[in-house]
Amino acid sequence: MPRRPKGEGSVRYRKDLRAYEIRITVAGVRRSLYLKGPKTRENDRRADLLRRKLALAYGLTPLEGSPPPLLDWLEAHTEALRAEGRRDNTLYHYTRYLALIREHLGNPPLDRITPEVLEGFYRQLAGRGYSKSVITHVRNFLHGAYERAIRYGRAAQNPVDLAQLPRLPAREAGREIAEEELVRILEAARGHRLFPAFYLLAALGLRRGEVLGLTWADVDLDRGEVRIRRALVPNLLTGKAVLGPTKTSGSNRVLPLPQEAVDLLRQHREHLEEDGLYRPEGLVFPSLNGTPIRPENFRRVWLEILKKAGVPRARLHDLRATFITRIIRQTGNPKLAAALAGHRSLTTALQHYAKVSQEDLKATLRSLRLLPSGKPEGSDKG
Repeated sequence: MPRRPKGEGSVRYRKDLRAYEIRITVAGVRRSLYLKGPKTRENDRRADLLRRKLALAYGLTPLEGSPPPLLDWLEAHTEALRAEGRRDNTLYHYTRYLALIREHLGNPPLDRITPEVLEGFYRQLAGRGYSKSVITHVRNFLHGAYERAIRYGRAAQNPVDLAQLPRLPAREAGREIAEEELVRILEAARGHRLFPAFYLLAALGLRRGEVLGLTWADVDLDRGEVRIRRALVPNLLTGKAVLGPTKTSGSNRVLPLPQEAVDLLRQHREHLEEDGLYRPEGLVFPSLNGTPIRPENFRRVWLEILKKAGVPRARLHDLRATFITRIIRQTGNPKLAAALAGHRSLTTALQHYAKVSQEDLKATLRSLRLLPSGKPEGSDKG
């Protein structure tokens, strides 16, 4: 194991875990990362490299001359975020952003990146067809890395603040599913074993991962409540679906169940018991093997139902957007819609989910009155 400077972290091999434990202390708080694998010379080297990246990211490495190179710093920043508990899927996207930055910006020192350089980079991404969303995420990743650099004395200013994004059209955020379309979808789904899952998506505005992550411990049929506290999502690093926390802490919520949802779930539980798939602590919607349903398989069933119902292509997530839109339309209370959908931000519910239909426009303009009652001006014959 290479010799380590004092105060820049430690590495030890844990036989019980068959992994290297990389530990570093920042302002009295210990952070740990693990590198799985057997103890070998190559893994010794990899573990020490990870320690050095963490030491760099937390300002424990002595500053010698010019600031660190851009890619070295971004890799160190990413590892620090991993140590701070950033989720695997987020880290997966960071590796994609790193690849784009490596390709277009290279590895100059941090202080060589100017607003002009960044604006040229954003235009290159736009020219290659990357969406406004992706470019914004790349920008946010760079911004966070430079904020860390400023905090630990590796940069004097954040050039990302001064660089403007190119004007790009926002990606189409799906559509509202019309009332009659929803009726046809639910009728087409009624004979399928996952019909109650699609019903909950439409009736409660749940996310796909939230409904697939439901366990019977989360469902209280006597009280008519369901607790949303976890989600089943694909892990982009491993390719496997994993049960983990909801999208945000604000997504955790307790929702009342409509009576027809209670009835559907009772029938569904009876069918699971008949098939030997019911477990008191198990998933509400397991596969036929009793394992979690893979999200891509759930999506495939959804597309088959749309085809059977004769409904134009729509995303599963459009059921959620439709739910939020209708709650706002019926109650005039976007805060209620945000609470039911598990959004902390009212802006998110309004900007990304609430839809305006042609009927909304007609209803508003039909009731418009600008002139005094009586004949409109100019209606008298001269």
